[in-house]
Amino acid sequence: MTVARNVLLGCALLLVPWTVRAQGVEVVGIRALGMGGAFVAVADDASATYWNPAGLVTGPLFSAVAEFGQADVEPVPVQASGPGTWLGSASRGGTLVALGTWPVGATFYRISTAAARVVAPPSTPPPVATTSQLDRLTTTHVGVNVLHTLVSGLHVGAAVKYVHGSAGLAALTPAPSDPLEAAEQLDTRGSSRFDMDAGVMLDLRTVKLGLTVRNLFEPEFDTPVEGVRVELPRQVRAGVAFRPSDRLILSLDADLTRTPDLGGERRSLAAGAEQRFWNDRAAVRGGFRISTAGDARPILTTGGSVGLRTGMFAEGYVAIGLEGTAADGFGVGLRVAF
Repeated sequence: MTVARNVLLGCALLLVPWTVRAQGVEVVGIRALGMGGAFVAVADDASATYWNPAGLVTGPLFSAVAEFGQADVEPVPVQASGPGTWLGSASRGGTLVALGTWPVGATFYRISTAAARVVAPPSTPPPVATTSQLDRLTTTHVGVNVLHTLVSGLHVGAAVKYVHGSAGLAALTPAPSDPLEAAEQLDTRGSSRFDMDAGVMLDLRTVKLGLTVRNLFEPEFDTPVEGVRVELPRQVRAGVAFRPSDRLILSLDADLTRTPDLGGERRSLAAGAEQRFWNDRAAVRGGFRISTAGDARPILTTGGSVGLRTGMFAEGYVAIGLEGTAADGFGVGLRVAF
């Protein structure tokens, strides 16, 4: 009876809509993540092609970035939909290459996600893990940005993208000994879709307001399981940035939608700051973000830049989970701006 029940549970998991459960972990945009992810109203370099396409208008005449980031969520108890406790872990990596010059930009980024959740039912200690949910998704985005100024200070932008996704998922009983490794080795199936990101930026010099919509058409990608697809959910984020001086930026971002992750759903609230010095040849950044949906899961971030030569900067950031939030990340990159 126990085996039959677990098999039926595993089958049922494949009948519900499936979304990758590490989506709420950002890994693209070194400056943005150093500021806690509060970047929608800043977005004044080539990473705006990801964070807010309209922001390219407010940046230098030419900007380019090449970056790599990684984030990991270690096994932690998360909300269970039924009896027992879910233990979740995830790994996410991202690569971004982008350039921007008014009124167009171009972007290439790849994001790879693997996630695993294992349920330990209530039983006589020690509990025995019986069922696991595993998913894996790699998306490659190639896009062209188009910008337009409606009136002085009010800009709109869009990134029209070709997206290729390789997706895999499984519900296994019994759970493998290393669920995350099993998720990373899942067989995948590739498919391609067209999608769009869009943004608005209001630049009042001292204050900037931004709004962005990512994955506008919520593309779905095929999996090896017939009839089951993995979805990239639409994400809407608003932000405000305040510049009290030419070298200091303070920013605040808030998600207007919820994004699936290991804890159920995430809706981020982020705050950050950037201070430039040494004649703008160096900068330090700091930030903080929490989720306003479910558990707070606070994360502290810091980062910085140093000029290698005129207009060229080496950049990096690190993120550390607080209060038992086992979520850490880092990123390194190169930025050019003239």
